[in-house]
Amino acid sequence: MSLEELHAGPRLGRQLELSPSERILRLVQLGLADVAPMAIETLNLPLDVIGPLEPGDLVDASFSDLLARKGVVIDHGVQSIEPTVTDERESGTLDVPLHSPAFLFERATWDANGRAVEFVRSVYRGDRYRLTADLSWSDRGSERDGDLA
Repeated sequence: MSLEELHAGPRLGRQLELSPSERILRLVQLGLADVAPMAIETLNLPLDVIGPLEPGDLVDASFSDLLARKGVVIDHGVQSIEPTVTDERESGTLDVPLHSPAFLFERATWDANGRAVEFVRSVYRGDRYRLTADLSWSDRGSERDGDLA
């Protein structure tokens, strides 16, 4: 796990609705299954949301638990999922060949006041995950049978 404080910059500033010069915290974690690396999760959040952190602050707590302790309640978010391939850094970290299939998850979340509280970028090994979605159909009278609800 790594934890650093840095300027938001233009891209993260847009994602977090901040000036590029504002300070953010970046937490990078490696997701493991047993000892096998499975995912790289990069969490970016405005410094004024959480305040300074030490790596020990997250030892026995999830990030959601830490936010709750700071009085931050996530209200809603938007997540995208797309196929990608690993770059050199990701391949080395995940112990897979260069340009291996992977899933890229990007998520932005906001609190009940409409304040952006996090932007997460995660790369998951494509050879170890399967994505499943529940679908439902309902009888809505005028709609054709089989239309998605």
